[in-house]
Amino acid sequence: MTVLRFDDNRGGLAYPFLPNELKWQIISHPFGNEEALVKIFQADPPTLRWVKDDKVLDLYVPGMDTQTFLERTGLRLSMDKGGYVLSKRLSRVMRPYRYWGFFSEDEVTIDYNEFLDGRLWDGSGQVSRGFIQRLADSLDLDERHRRELLHTNRFEVTTLHAGGQDKGHVLVVDDLAVDFMFPANSAKQELALVDGRIFIGLYPIHSEDQMCLDIQSIINLHPFFQPEHLLAWAGMESALFLEGIGNGRLESILNRLYDAESVSDLDSLTEWHVGEYIASGGSLMWFSGMVKAVAKQHLKRLGSRASKLRCPAPGGRYYIFPATVGNREVPEGHIELDPACATAWVNDNDWLTTIVDVLGGCDGDDAVWVFPFSDRDDGNKQKLLIWRSPNQLGEYVLLRPTANCHAIAWEVGDSVAGGQVSYPKMKSRLLPNRIDSANYQYGELKEASDGHRTNVSYSVEAMASTISRAAANQGVLGGFCNVAMLCKAVYGRLPDKLPATLEAVIDGSVKTGLDLTPVKRWNKMAIRRMVRHGQTNPRRAMPQAMLERLPSWLRNQAAAATANSPKRHWLDVLTSALETHRAQYWADVEALATEACPPVALFDHGGSWLHLGKELRQAYSRVMRHALPAGELRTEGAHSEADSAPALEASFAAARAASEAYLNQWPVEKRPFVLLGAAAYLYAQGPQAGEPVRDALIWQLGDRRAGEGSGREPGIAQLMLAALRQVGLLGEPVWTTVGAVLHYADEPNRHAAGVPVRLNGVWLNLLNATGKRPYARMADVPPAERDLAKARIADYVQAQFRGMMLTTEVTNNDRVVTRTPHGNLFGYVQRDHELAAIRHDQWRIAWAHAIDGNVLAVLEPAV
Repeated sequence: MTVLRFDDNRGGLAYPFLPNELKWQIISHPFGNEEALVKIFQADPPTLRWVKDDKVLDLYVPGMDTQTFLERTGLRLSMDKGGYVLSKRLSRVMRPYRYWGFFSEDEVTIDYNEFLDGRLWDGSGQVSRGFIQRLADSLDLDERHRRELLHTNRFEVTTLHAGGQDKGHVLVVDDLAVDFMFPANSAKQELALVDGRIFIGLYPIHSEDQMCLDIQSIINLHPFFQPEHLLAWAGMESALFLEGIGNGRLESILNRLYDAESVSDLDSLTEWHVGEYIASGGSLMWFSGMVKAVAKQHLKRLGSRASKLRCPAPGGRYYIFPATVGNREVPEGHIELDPACATAWVNDNDWLTTIVDVLGGCDGDDAVWVFPFSDRDDGNKQKLLIWRSPNQLGEYVLLRPTANCHAIAWEVGDSVAGGQVSYPKMKSRLLPNRIDSANYQYGELKEASDGHRTNVSYSVEAMASTISRAAANQGVLGGFCNVAMLCKAVYGRLPDKLPATLEAVIDGSVKTGLDLTPVKRWNKMAIRRMVRHGQTNPRRAMPQAMLERLPSWLRNQAAAATANSPKRHWLDVLTSALETHRAQYWADVEALATEACPPVALFDHGGSWLHLGKELRQAYSRVMRHALPAGELRTEGAHSEADSAPALEASFAAARAASEAYLNQWPVEKRPFVLLGAAAYLYAQGPQAGEPVRDALIWQLGDRRAGEGSGREPGIAQLMLAALRQVGLLGEPVWTTVGAVLHYADEPNRHAAGVPVRLNGVWLNLLNATGKRPYARMADVPPAERDLAKARIADYVQAQFRGMMLTTEVTNNDRVVTRTPHGNLFGYVQRDHELAAIRHDQWRIAWAHAIDGNVLAVLEPAV
């Protein structure tokens, strides 16, 4: 159960029909099982109830029943098409908006134009730029959001007025004579606003020149996409991340993580402490935690496990429009990518005769994946493969780019000549047969027996049958897609007879509430047959990667058949190779992270607080040591509280509480220096056992915020950023220069300041160099003389040692030692730090700290 409240922090978003003075809350109830349904029906009567996806949403407004709420808001609800359709309409207005407004009927003109072909304009419309300007002027927006509103050329729109509701996508037009234009009779009648106002809500639409193929697309488009292609592209992206992190050129990496034109994406990035760190001028190579946090994003793009596999590919995501919507000229068989409008423009006749039918009944508010390639089977002609998600086998279209078509250039860094991949060479003959050339026989789905469909006024009770139908249909769409994927993976095709089209199953799940019982029965039958076939014919066994997608009662049988299969499935080859890739990539990340070291200024400011930083580290480690086995404690940097299992997350929460309790002992103005002391302490120790410094302590996030997808409260990580800012290592974050673009240095950030090295035996070497007699062993030195020598080291670290030149050499017994400019032995490099110390043969001591006569130093190359 999730609860959204009127006073939640929504970052400037608002529920237009739910002002804060109503002190409302929306409770989300997942359907779950029969017991969950009973609880829903037994809950206190809400003010308003509707269905969305796999849950029931209940709106509670204190002291207000349904009729009172409708009268106050001016809403009129109709059950003429049933509760499913009404719920879909309500969901469009009972959600948060940033760009919205209520207008009087004489302030907004909407033209329902009878001359527009409804087949071409389905889900499409136009909005005048003048209206966008008026809306921007009426809203209290910061500069970033105002700029996004004024410079976006395509919006998802929701209008509500006495004539009903419009929803879809609108193109921004400079010379439109009205505010909005839609085809005649496009307004939906199930929901209306009858108090004389017009509601307008807009969401900006942006395209992206990057994509990750989901498991369904990988399977349905195989063998066009071969494992070799996917592995090569994953390798290119991993090289891009490693290269960008190391040299500070982050543009290409950040383009993988967020849409530079989307302020909502940018807003998410601003709440990520790593994003704030980068925008404040921090180098990733200052902290191993920052190296790993950014590097981990590549692994997230590959998916968390085999059954949720994703693979980066040189393509993009655009939103489709027939050419007439923008008064464009697109030849038949062609497509024109237009990033300025986030649009893939297609020919009108292609739209009417091919595209809508082949792409599962798409309309003007649908997104498509776009993969540009040079077709080896057609004289290397450039083509664009487009498809939707979810998709059925064969739901794709091949089109040629127009002369003005934008070329997607996939940044890959120095791993490829020129640093970009554009129109890779592929073979179109390896695409599966298109769906309009297949001869599937589809069953018919019936209307659900919804007793509240006509001549019934809306009430909470009237939604009961809709909820029951939605619960009965729960999971059927996912099951159908799953079975179809398994069929394609095992047999390379789908059965000739299917219970329904994918479009019908989607509509029944999220739009119309059709009775999906036949599909549910077919799913169960088909998956049982496939498992049995795999038992009798090992060549038809399920791929290991897909076993998780089977019902638990079939999984063991399928696994036994898979174990007996004489040949590994191509999907298992791919997932195994990707696991190897992940492991090698993370080993490379760990190696890169061992080079991380903060600037000397951090050690200067934190040096006096090392003892407190050590105590803070101990408070954190005590909790984590009890929570994690030793092996996992060593790899704590591979985990984060944001993506951990519940038990591990509880351990992180306990460690955070212990850390905060320690920090809170100190006055507010001292806490930044305790954190700087902790960072200095951690990095003065340097890497241990070949592993990078574990600095998760200083990058802990706050508590989870209430509400779905609400992120986290500021935590120790934000305090650390403030501490770095206080001592001048970070500036104020700069989030925009032109448009919603994260600002970071054009030149590479400078690399780590130096190398942390522990030098042992310094006190004995000083004593031997300056005393009357040499000592071969430390135990030979009298205690009083030993104490005096160690005290001298503590005195020398700041005055004499800082700035001293050292040379490194390897002794006959394979020890790395350092010598002074006079050739005297200075110290023995700790074993863990020897590889770092021999990167150069001449160093300068940039910072030093004495510990029991030994020296913790940060060395910088002398050249």
